[in-house]
Amino acid sequence: MKKILFLFLFSAYIQASEKTSEQAPNLSGTIEISVKTGTINANLRLENMPNLENYLIFLNTGFNIQYFRDHTDSFNYTLEKEYNVKYSNESFGYYIQDEAGKNKLLPSSLQFKYTGKFPVIGNMDKASESGDWKGNIAFNGKTIRADGLQTAWYPVLYDINKDKRYESVTYDIEIICQDCRSIYVNGSKPITSTKGRFQREKPIELALFAGDYDIADKKGNYFLNSTLSEEQLTEFGTIASAFMQYYQRILSIPYGEDLVFIETTPVSKKDAWLFVSYPSIVSIMQGPSAFTNIFDKDKSSSYQAFFAHEIAHYYFGTYRQFNSALGDMFLESFAEYLALKATKNLVDEKTYLDKIKSKLSSLIDQKHIPIKDIKNASDYGDRNQYVYIYAPLIWLAVEQEIGEKSMWQWLNKMLTVETELTNYAFMIQTLAEVLHDRHKLDFLIKHYFSNDDVIKKASSVLKPLQAN
Repeated sequence: MKKILFLFLFSAYIQASEKTSEQAPNLSGTIEISVKTGTINANLRLENMPNLENYLIFLNTGFNIQYFRDHTDSFNYTLEKEYNVKYSNESFGYYIQDEAGKNKLLPSSLQFKYTGKFPVIGNMDKASESGDWKGNIAFNGKTIRADGLQTAWYPVLYDINKDKRYESVTYDIEIICQDCRSIYVNGSKPITSTKGRFQREKPIELALFAGDYDIADKKGNYFLNSTLSEEQLTEFGTIASAFMQYYQRILSIPYGEDLVFIETTPVSKKDAWLFVSYPSIVSIMQGPSAFTNIFDKDKSSSYQAFFAHEIAHYYFGTYRQFNSALGDMFLESFAEYLALKATKNLVDEKTYLDKIKSKLSSLIDQKHIPIKDIKNASDYGDRNQYVYIYAPLIWLAVEQEIGEKSMWQWLNKMLTVETELTNYAFMIQTLAEVLHDRHKLDFLIKHYFSNDDVIKKASSVLKPLQAN
């Protein structure tokens, strides 16, 4: 029976992938790096680009562009450049105009040559208190860290009309770093060397981590620059695998690849956070990493819940990306909802209930715009509160109204149904396809998606849980 179930899930995964697959750009060429001097020299080609009329190509603002050149290596294109925080905080957006100067021209293949020099901050004596973040190309004296979405350390194509980034690419690149001991590119195995060729035929965003660090392999999960003991590495891998298996079971979509856990330090004194560029989960903080908290008996449950959220981002963030004004909320709130369910089933129910109580308590006397009325990102108000607290509570309450089984079916549709815009209409469409009950759908819209006082309603529905 288990074999039949697995074949069914695998078949569903293939069908979903085929339905949502589309042309992905291919990146090739050479990148030379020095972690000691903070330099990046890139000579790259981006090919197989879709035919877009209104686009930008993002490159980090720290790069000086030598050229965008034609695929025959015959001439350089004249570039236009703009900076707009609506599209990217960390990058300039480049484009090419046609000969008439009226429309944008996007060749299917472009060559890029650019260089950048970034501050190397290994000594904290004169470092800023804060100022490091996910989208920063960070040199801490031992390593370089660059995520695969915000930093744009490689050219990232953006479709303005569809609000779609093409940071996920296939690649065949060589990385040379003479003052490195190890090199890792997202989607390939980490290597111990000063240079290496990295290739991948399945699209992925290219996070980069290179420098002076050790590599550990535990049951297929890699740990880079880890401070954990051998015993802890094995236990951590077991915990991560349990979350992955739980998610694939309830969503009927197999989890993707084994994970890569990276520990590094910020280039500031007090910043500390984690981020995911799947399959990499990166801990950035001074002193012991966040991963060590899994083994602190007073913190273990809450940190397992925290990692459950990051591991859930494979589905909401990699398996499917979300756009429109609600895209950010979908990504974070559904990952948090899944993490709450995993916490209840795999960690302990007390931690699960405590998190619900804490979230409800933090929303007392708070007002938020209903989901139906969100038209742009500024409508969230307190963004973190909206996506991590407000919306997950709504999903928990909706689950109480429709049942767990229907909730899993809905999330599966949110992840697999084809659409250009993952907006409110898409959300309602997928929910309707699960419920087959117009009266029930109207009830949910009235009480949860367009209600100014939705938390009062959600609190009453979730109250029986809190009493248990």
